[in-house]
Amino acid sequence: MNAGKGPVVVLLAAGAGRRFGALKQLASIDDEPMVRRVARTLLRLQHPLLVVTGAGGDAVAAALAGLPAACVPNPDWRDGLGASLGAGIRAVRDRFPDASAALVCLADHPWLDARALETMLERHAQDPMRIFAADHAGEPGPPVLFPADCLPGLAAWRGAEGAQAWLRRQGPRVERMPLDVADVDTPADLDRARRQRARPPSGQGQVRS
Repeated sequence: MNAGKGPVVVLLAAGAGRRFGALKQLASIDDEPMVRRVARTLLRLQHPLLVVTGAGGDAVAAALAGLPAACVPNPDWRDGLGASLGAGIRAVRDRFPDASAALVCLADHPWLDARALETMLERHAQDPMRIFAADHAGEPGPPVLFPADCLPGLAAWRGAEGAQAWLRRQGPRVERMPLDVADVDTPADLDRARRQRARPPSGQGQVRS
């Protein structure tokens, strides 16, 4: 695992899961909490992993026990996704000041494919000033790899809004990539995720910009 001069992975797992009705980070898929499943996938990338916690922070930390991941408690988690993004990026800057990028992922994407994320990291190595994001029906969204020059601005990010509006303003600097980003917002989404267990991982085909 690199010592922090390359990309650092940030997993946002702080929300209360209001639409889900419970802490969806702890919802079980194949008898494993979803947050642990996603963390294990991200650890395959062999980069430092920071997990931003908030609602149910102790329980989320317990679900990650034994994994080489560092929890970053966010006392402002009630302010929304933007607050957790800012907390995660500040932790990257504090703990890994030489990081070349932050790869930001969400705990409610249980079907992330490590191979597709590795492709994103390879593209970063080839073009370190580009922003790489998943393609959400033509819009960029998480997972997102932000290069180092983006981190000072993102460290100040607060409030409920994620980085999508900021990404749209970056224009052609953003390269969209095909990743499986089906998320879990409701119990019905969780049922679908469980049924997709046998589905092959998404391909790593054409890159879009």
